Amino acid sequence: MLKKAKFDYNNILIVLSLLIALYVVFNIKNYKQADKVISWDVTNYYSYLPATFIYGDVLLNFTKEHPEKWYDKFVPLTTPTGGKVIKMSMGLSYCYAPFFAIAHVIAKITPYQDGGYSLPYRLALMLSSVCFFALGLIYLKKILIRLYSKQVVFITLLVIGLGTNLFYYTAIRSAMSHSYNFALITLFVWLSIQWHNKPKIVNSTLIGLLIGLIVLIRPTNILVVIIFLLYRVSSLNDLKDKLKLFLSKYYLILIILLAFVLVWIPQLLYWKAVSGQYFYFSYQGERFFFGNPQILKGLFSYRNGWLIYTPLMSMALVGLFFIYKNQKAFFWPIMIYSILSIYVITSWWCWWYVGYGNRAFIDLYGVMAIPFAAFMSWIFEKKQWLRTVTISIILLFVSLNLFQTYQYYKGYIQFDSMSKAAYWDVFLKADPKNSYWGLLEKPDYKKALEGIYENHPPKDQSE
Repeated sequence: MLKKAKFDYNNILIVLSLLIALYVVFNIKNYKQADKVISWDVTNYYSYLPATFIYGDVLLNFTKEHPEKWYDKFVPLTTPTGGKVIKMSMGLSYCYAPFFAIAHVIAKITPYQDGGYSLPYRLALMLSSVCFFALGLIYLKKILIRLYSKQVVFITLLVIGLGTNLFYYTAIRSAMSHSYNFALITLFVWLSIQWHNKPKIVNSTLIGLLIGLIVLIRPTNILVVIIFLLYRVSSLNDLKDKLKLFLSKYYLILIILLAFVLVWIPQLLYWKAVSGQYFYFSYQGERFFFGNPQILKGLFSYRNGWLIYTPLMSMALVGLFFIYKNQKAFFWPIMIYSILSIYVITSWWCWWYVGYGNRAFIDLYGVMAIPFAAFMSWIFEKKQWLRTVTISIILLFVSLNLFQTYQYYKGYIQFDSMSKAAYWDVFLKADPKNSYWGLLEKPDYKKALEGIYENHPPKDQSE
């Protein structure tokens, strides 16, 4: 007789999260507006694809004549050698590529323009973001179900999928890097576990390719390698054993390194062609201030402070202390990775990262879900009243996140100028008063580029 399939409500939750994201995509219809998808950072991430496969010149020489024709499609910077360089590296274009190819075929056989920027391309980019979102949740479940109960996994998936700013950057401001980084880093954690259980040529190759892609999208995410290097290291003896493992599997480590380099070869050749250098820093005039990290502001400021707009992740930070007890193999890698990531993220000159809720922290969610689950596992061991209170708080904050996502979409939460007064003036209001605008405090960008952080005071509404 066939065994009766077991009901898995974690899979139902993943499907439900995916359907909610798709509903928002097709309800808001950002893909119908030219400036809502391929704009700002996405313009740079995406430029490699139409430049290479439609216009036949990734060096963008065709933009030098009549630049006004291309200003809303390509926004390259000029290198010291006179070349036109795309500011962002090409990692996200790798992720976009299959969806771009499908959109290009559709544009060819329909009345839509096939120049790379019409509705099929915009919709394809938004759907790519949703697909990576789903991929991240699927592999997050695979990781967590090995470590915790189904109930804990359910709560964790709910929080990561719908209770954080990841949802906004999946369903509304799609095609930004964050849903992709969430998925890729989560997959990397899964493969790291698999490799340590059974190191093989195939998973070594996949790990190398994945690290290469993660770093090519956002170079500071090289820090995620700490998870691989220190997994199962909880003592000096464990560290010695890890070194012995790497030495005994040196050929697999070499494969990882070669696969990493393989992903980067097109980028290095591109930089060489446009600047004369294999390594070129294209963020002209921007930098990190490692001697002046804005850690408290990055976490708690009303101007996009991570824990102000995604308060549920404070439970993940608390959970760091619980994984030492119940998941010791992850304690040091996640602790070190988290501390260094927070330091690096808040050392960037624009520590508020212009967006909803310090979006740079979204990249950490695939890792931080583990200590969050550790915290929830501890809660589930306590008395019923504590479980009830905690779950009630979680549901309230998930609802708050979805409501504030709506507010941000409508412009009631501002992208770089929120103040304490402005935040509480619009709190839980679906249609705030116009007085909100007079409470904003604009950052001084020129001084911020020098590591000096000052605000412009709110405007006097009587003027």
